Amino acid sequence: AVVSTQSTGLASESKLLTEMKDRYLRALADGENVRNRAKRELEDSKVYSIQSFAKDLLPVSDVLEKALESVKEEDRQGNATLSNLHEGVTLTYNQLHQVFKRHNLIKIEPIDEEFDPIYHEAMFQVPDPEKTPGTIFSVIQSGYILQSRSIRPAKVGVVKET
Repeated sequence: AVVSTQSTGLASESKLLTEMKDRYLRALADGENVRNRAKRELEDSKVYSIQSFAKDLLPVSDVLEKALESVKEEDRQGNATLSNLHEGVTLTYNQLHQVFKRHNLIKIEPIDEEFDPIYHEAMFQVPDPEKTPGTIFSVIQSGYILQSRSIRPAKVGVVKET
């Protein structure tokens, strides 16, 4: 009877030990998951911390681009002041885009690409039997991607089915 009581007590102690070990392992796993999640969130916050600032600079890039497009080559050839001004704006635009590139802010010009609502915003559709429906044929405003995340979709014209 004593042996039976001891083996019953030993079995319950063994079961309790197994349960406690399981709880301990689960607590360790939970702690590791919390650490991994916090590390991932910290890395994401470092990568995307410039997103708001980058978004604010996009209109500056657009204005510089429009300024460069508005001055024709023939107008610059006869006017040294205009030519120097154009050169300065070009250098500023190029410098800004070098900074964008250094921070993985990529300009997208999706001509002849398949329309993707994550990276593109359709402004209008035009039938064109020469092109595949759903293909982008016109870019009204360039889009930008920061670390593979779209921070401004490109505004585009898309080919529709005829």
